[in-house]
Amino acid sequence: MLLLVSFTIQQHFRFFSFAPLNGVFVPTPQPQLTYESYRSTEYQSQTESHIRESFGFREPLIRFFDQFLYDFFHTTYNEEVVVGKDHWFYFKQHVNEYYGTEMYRWYGSSEEACADFDREARLMWKLRGVLKEYGIEFLMFMAPDKGFLYPEHMPYRKHDTTTVNAREYYSAKFDDYGFPYIEMTKWFIELKKADTLPYSLFSQSGAHWGFSAALATDSLLRFMENLKGEQLPRLHFGPLRESSEATLKGDHDLENTVNLMRPVPHDYDRLYDAEVTVVTDPTTIKPNVLFVGNSFLRRMHYYVPFDDVFSYSEYWYYNSTAYYGKKYSKNANVFSLDILQKILDADYVVWFTDGNQMYKTSYMFVETALLNLCIDDDLVQETRDYILDSLDRDSLTLLNTANMNEKERGSLLWSQADKLLKKNLEYYFPDLAGNSIPVVRNSRVTEALVIKRIKKDPKWMMALCCQSIIQDLPLDDILKIEAKNILCNGLLMRDMKESISREVYIEYLVREMIEEISGKPELLEKINKKALENGKSFEDQLRGDARWLINEQIKKGTIVLEE
Repeated sequence: MLLLVSFTIQQHFRFFSFAPLNGVFVPTPQPQLTYESYRSTEYQSQTESHIRESFGFREPLIRFFDQFLYDFFHTTYNEEVVVGKDHWFYFKQHVNEYYGTEMYRWYGSSEEACADFDREARLMWKLRGVLKEYGIEFLMFMAPDKGFLYPEHMPYRKHDTTTVNAREYYSAKFDDYGFPYIEMTKWFIELKKADTLPYSLFSQSGAHWGFSAALATDSLLRFMENLKGEQLPRLHFGPLRESSEATLKGDHDLENTVNLMRPVPHDYDRLYDAEVTVVTDPTTIKPNVLFVGNSFLRRMHYYVPFDDVFSYSEYWYYNSTAYYGKKYSKNANVFSLDILQKILDADYVVWFTDGNQMYKTSYMFVETALLNLCIDDDLVQETRDYILDSLDRDSLTLLNTANMNEKERGSLLWSQADKLLKKNLEYYFPDLAGNSIPVVRNSRVTEALVIKRIKKDPKWMMALCCQSIIQDLPLDDILKIEAKNILCNGLLMRDMKESISREVYIEYLVREMIEEISGKPELLEKINKKALENGKSFEDQLRGDARWLINEQIKKGTIVLEE
């Protein structure tokens, strides 16, 4: 009884504070008791979830249980994490991949897998052909698989030699097509054998690479520049140093997700890093790059200052969430963007993944890109609506969605229709079928290329940024208007007299800085504290700090203004 009272008191008053558990956690809101919620049992269900997530002493009890599983059964509660020998941790799919069973998570047979791989490789080759017409390089980067680098620490399983390895199969297809790619697993295996690097390629308890990611970034840059015959920035590595606490958090990401009470021994780890700076000269080109891929890119971005390497870059995480801006501080849903414009704005498009995730192909990016580049938007929408209407009248769909509300059902059907459209785009759009590079183009391509040309002219962009404020229109709208002016031989906004106002442009930059700061909670907290100390409103302090930062950049020459 006393124990129950203690738990109840802690749940309501939180006298003791504990470190939060790691992992993705979406809390269940406090349920509201109504006649309808009680009658539908929604209240009972939410109450059960809420109590399970908020009972007193939850964090230490879960850690105690997880430690018990690890110490006595050599396992974890996290189904995606496999505990190996000598306190090594692996993602389940990396273990499956090494032993040849990962294919069965995605395909019923080797024949089915090969057919899908053949289709995707063919579409990638077609997309590369389309993009090369506009001077854009499309390439593939496969990060290394931990399972193939450190198999000696994995639990033993029997190899399945009847399946197809996606990484190896795609590599062979790319060789056949002459498609440019980097496959890092083989190279990293050789690095491990040579044992010439003073730091670990992967940590014992991490899923992703460590400082070796910076070495791979340099290789990627050299590969990219060879494709175009131009010189990209060089990376300079400073003296090695022990990894910081913040760095180690990423090095031990798998260990962190299992929420143990004490850290595991790291006898095999050599965790070092170094400051990476960027070296340029007058011949250096800083390109615009669009990365589409998985979380391995995060570690490259962590060690290497991408803002100094690229003129502009975006990172489309699993082709779902777009990260952009300085240090990727902003984000948006990919499908809320003008995908056609974003692709054509790039000088390089890099599909980025690791060998294991080649089974997921391109996360539908290649299909999406081909549709946007080659087929008019109206025709794509019309075809999707046709598929949607067919699904809506399908008897099995009606049965499976009977208990959904209208919004949920509509969202599900749209998603299914979009997936079917992209999986069968060569059927729905015969111009994309066959073994040749498509010649049809979206009618918006011409306008998008004009906008790309405008964006590469800093003075022109400065004038249009001013017009964006003067006319109170988003910059994207102003760019489209200017592109139409060019295509129709109209008066250019660039040449309008008021567009060269220095103060108006600074105001635009201040607004941009405010938006950037607003995406950083820790910085907002500092500004709020400063506002209280200075007796200002939060808004005034935020604007003042943003203007100060812009003025500092102008003084340093980071921002150049015309007099």
